[in-house]
Amino acid sequence: MSTTQQILPKKEVTTFAYALCHFVVDFACVSTMLCAVSRVLGESGQGSMEVVALSILLYDIVAFTLQLPIGIALDQLDKNSHAALLSYALVGAGVILSLVPIALLEWPAILLLAIGNALFHSAGGLSVLNISQKHAGPSGIFIATGAIGVFLGTQSAQMGRLQIAFSLLVLLFLCALITLVVQKVNKKYWNVHNVSFDIPRLSFNTLLAIALLSLVVALRSYAGMVMAFPWKSEMLLLVLSILGVFAGKALGGMVADRIGFRTTAIFSLIVAATLFVPSWEIPVMGLLGVFFFNFTMSITLASLANILPNAKGTAFGLASFSLAVGALPALAGFRIEHPAMLSGISLVSALALGVGLTLVKDSVATGPFGHERMFQAAQVVEAVEEDDLIAELSDQVDELAVEDALAAKDYLVAEDYLVAEDKQVED
Repeated sequence: MSTTQQILPKKEVTTFAYALCHFVVDFACVSTMLCAVSRVLGESGQGSMEVVALSILLYDIVAFTLQLPIGIALDQLDKNSHAALLSYALVGAGVILSLVPIALLEWPAILLLAIGNALFHSAGGLSVLNISQKHAGPSGIFIATGAIGVFLGTQSAQMGRLQIAFSLLVLLFLCALITLVVQKVNKKYWNVHNVSFDIPRLSFNTLLAIALLSLVVALRSYAGMVMAFPWKSEMLLLVLSILGVFAGKALGGMVADRIGFRTTAIFSLIVAATLFVPSWEIPVMGLLGVFFFNFTMSITLASLANILPNAKGTAFGLASFSLAVGALPALAGFRIEHPAMLSGISLVSALALGVGLTLVKDSVATGPFGHERMFQAAQVVEAVEEDDLIAELSDQVDELAVEDALAAKDYLVAEDYLVAEDKQVED
């Protein structure tokens, strides 16, 4: 491998950069909602807890449902980095406005936070999907960090508002710098852009697959709202459950890329359904159940993006919209907090994913057998050919550099020779 090829930055930098910023944005939004907005509204005498609950409901609805129209717009605008930078500004403005102890001003602060959150998720998610090459691993890493951000945001609710706000503004500024660096590197080395926006005429099987995948996302959202394990009141177990969510989302996509989407989805959900049965009494079973249950997050997102390859932002927005739909029943008070419900949701999701991924098996790497193995082999061949092309071009660059150096040396020798000849003629 040539020196030129070794120093080229990898596209995976985009994934980790946006994953880090995802953590910061979710941390900033949740922390501000609980640390500032809820405090001011709770102390306003406007019905206290009811008003606080309404503010959180408004934030959730706007933050999740808005990602669909934003995703559609970004697919066509191809301004992902600019949208991410704008999202940091909106969230930062929401953080600052939330510090004003006037209840009426908290509502525009909520909208700034929610719109900024939606804008970042759509922009960051689309940027990561653009470099994923139909894999689920990158999107899993991007999504996973949000769980840590939300958890730390809830834990910061008791801290001082000014102290938290200053820290958040510094972190958001650093995210802006990171995004600018990634944007510059992409422009110089990778030149990755959105493909031309297009949603082709979809067959009945494809539409049914999209509906089933969206149903799985909605069911997962509802399950997350009703996972009221009695042992989560212990801080250590609560932290472990959050880490289980993080690890499940991050590793699920990597495993799916290895053995296939359908195989991973069905296996992980059946295991989760089994583990959830005794999860109320045995914490370790619940922790493992949460881990395996979250394997499918990146699978559903990557599958939707693979079905709509020319509308990845739309696919991301559709997944986020489904999250909002799934959360609404729980937010409205319809909550069945029982291990049997979690097991049932896992089994229904396994069936829906199995059928849905089979319907679009030509678009998605559904398993390790038959055409799926050929699909994965084709991806490997394509990657190898791309690496060979880069290596060949790099070698050509090195050869040209050597030739230029030799030519320059020959020129100097010839020049010295001519000077010597001129001297002899003069003598």
